[in-house]
Amino acid sequence: MTAMLRVTRRRLIQAAAGTFALTALGSPAAFAAPFSRVTSTTSARFLPRSSDASSSILAANRLVTYYGNPWSGAMGILGQLSKSELVNALQRRAAQYEAAGGKPTIPAIHMVVTTAQASPGEDGLYRARMPASTIQEYADLAASNGMLFIADVQVGRSTVADEVAAILPILREPHVHLALDPEFDMWGSQVPGVQLGHMTAAEINHAIGVMSSIANQTGQRKILIVHQFAASMLPDKGAIGSDPTLDMAIVMDGFGGQGIKIEHYNMYVRDSDFRFGGIKLFFDWDTPLMTASQALSLTPSPDVIIYQ
Repeated sequence: MTAMLRVTRRRLIQAAAGTFALTALGSPAAFAAPFSRVTSTTSARFLPRSSDASSSILAANRLVTYYGNPWSGAMGILGQLSKSELVNALQRRAAQYEAAGGKPTIPAIHMVVTTAQASPGEDGLYRARMPASTIQEYADLAASNGMLFIADVQVGRSTVADEVAAILPILREPHVHLALDPEFDMWGSQVPGVQLGHMTAAEINHAIGVMSSIANQTGQRKILIVHQFAASMLPDKGAIGSDPTLDMAIVMDGFGGQGIKIEHYNMYVRDSDFRFGGIKLFFDWDTPLMTASQALSLTPSPDVIIYQ
């Protein structure tokens, strides 16, 4: 078994023990309540106009996010801290990267808003949607503290089109962006946590179209993040498109020793056609956790650093 397969199997075992504790998290009806749009107070320098490709968010800034779900500490740091602790810790982390990298750093609350599940649920789709009110609560928390908000989607046996459509109101807010996780995109009879998922270019291109449409309608540039830690997760990666209104970033999010993380960062980020790239760092599972200086020494230096 290769080192990366060991990393992958360990990730799935951890997911089965953590992510999937949320089996009763919600149902399609959870989104019946409308989002309540907030007037963003996020810094204007983080919100360039979509029509100005030269004002790309990630070309001028580095994004540092804290990832997870507020209802599960096992899913990441976001669920392990109170709101005030989350804001303070994230601000400190972003400042650390700005000092180490000499580049403006944007803090972002990175919330899994649709979570893959180990059981099918009432609709048989192996995914649960967070209530709109909870998503709005954390999007507002980000806005009121000058941060961005990343809505992260794990589709289970649903589709990218349906799950992105469910969160359209929040995606229209100027400080809110999207992330897609192919690990939990299940085909046929696959079950999250049992098989490793995969996402087609067509699915991702649909999300590009949606985000581009929002950018054109609102005049605000958008970010779209795609996770990857195995080649099979993006079977036709070369067919993934782009759009001048979006910052597209591929993020290597496998965990393990630093050697294997660097090797796969090179494979999936450095050697990709995505303009921007990033890496996910795991507080509990990386051995050892990279320092800010070590992360920034990767080639190319990551535009997005996600902490789980």
